[in-house]
Amino acid sequence: MARATTGFLHITRLRGDPVTATYRIVFAALGGRLRSTHAECLGLDELTSFLRRAGVPIPEIELVWQSLAKRRSHSIARVALTDAQIDALGL
Repeated sequence: MARATTGFLHITRLRGDPVTATYRIVFAALGGRLRSTHAECLGLDELTSFLRRAGVPIPEIELVWQSLAKRRSHSIARVALTDAQIDALGL
């Protein structure tokens, strides 16, 4: 079984209202540093799909929606991703 790296997903709303905004997502491994690559999603539907592919539970995704409606950024702690997932997500 592939070994997973645990870290944080940092999401930033770049421009636009929360529903149609462009979002930038980066992954930072615990004990490591922020990765230089990032993914971008256009709108909440695409962001939601991305987070589901990353294995983020629905209650946490709902928290992300609420947070990004009020603020420009949000971090999700304790996300475990394999190298294959990191590559597939463009991180």
